[in-house]
Amino acid sequence: MSAPTPSWSDRLLGTEPRMRDRTVMSLLGSLVYLVWFLVMVTFAIPQQRISADLGLLFAVLMVPGILVFYPLVRSGWSQRFADPGLISVQILWGCLIAVVAYATVPTGRAALLQTMGLALVFGFMSLSPRAALRTGLILIGMLMTVLAIGHLFPLPEFRPTAQTVKLLAAVFIMGMITLQSRKFALLRERVAHERRTLAEAQLALERVTRHDALTGLLSRLYGQERLDQEHQRALLSGRTFGVVLMDLDHFKQINDRHGHQVGDEVLVAFAQAAREVLRDTDLIARWGGEEFLIILPDTHKAGKALQALERLQARLRTTVVSETEPALRISFSAGYALWRAPEDVDVLLQRADRALYAAKHAGRNRCVEAN
Repeated sequence: MSAPTPSWSDRLLGTEPRMRDRTVMSLLGSLVYLVWFLVMVTFAIPQQRISADLGLLFAVLMVPGILVFYPLVRSGWSQRFADPGLISVQILWGCLIAVVAYATVPTGRAALLQTMGLALVFGFMSLSPRAALRTGLILIGMLMTVLAIGHLFPLPEFRPTAQTVKLLAAVFIMGMITLQSRKFALLRERVAHERRTLAEAQLALERVTRHDALTGLLSRLYGQERLDQEHQRALLSGRTFGVVLMDLDHFKQINDRHGHQVGDEVLVAFAQAAREVLRDTDLIARWGGEEFLIILPDTHKAGKALQALERLQARLRTTVVSETEPALRISFSAGYALWRAPEDVDVLLQRADRALYAAKHAGRNRCVEAN
């Protein structure tokens, strides 16, 4: 089956959400540059608002905005940088054009200062604290450079005193925007860190509640949940499953004779052996102290369950279950039952439990099928 043809928007912007956001912003920036380029070519130069030489200079400066930034971001090439959206570079490039225009084109200087402020605000949602501070300081440096040049060289309609007041006021505002941008970026990073910490804590809590701390097997609570899920799946699909309740034989005597440390080693070794012998789809939970529940999905014959238990019995006969007591061997008693539609989970467990009792009563170290 052939893959679906990507839509034009997917080809233009990408499909990954973060990539899509970055390419959208870069594409919008390219469109802004293109609009200003057309305004300059069709209006500003023909109406002699700017000279042809200045028009050529601005055209050269606009080329990267129109043709470079979007392809770099969309291709993924910019992923190697700390700022993969090239936000800081795009802000500074646009401000460089505005600063050159401020120095060379007398009309619209106030609007150009406002545009630079808006460009700086543009980075609020994307820049890191360091990038926000660096971007603001570079922009302030550009403005101070214009002010210095205006005092040293004659610029069109540049009255030093009035422009000093305007540019220093703009520098103050840009500085405040920069500080707020950095503060906002720090807050955004703190929130992101707290969200990661919360997610890690939730995962740790899930591991604690879903798994037994000693053996690493499923906990009784989560084992019951998975058993209920398997029951619901069987009701919907009609596919039979089996359950096994098992006890380690004479485990209390092991604890009394060798100590609880050896008892813990036995439980861990049994859990490891069971995981290795059972199918990947089978589930095993620690049901009590030395009692375990096994869920056998898609098991239609009791013989299949018995084969799995016999494999586990054979493994345990050769398994060293305690480094402290290497000669120690363990066995188990088990009762197994196949689900019969439409019986409840409780009824199924009761049948398996009665079979387990029968296995113990018959001398242990055996598996009994439920009636």
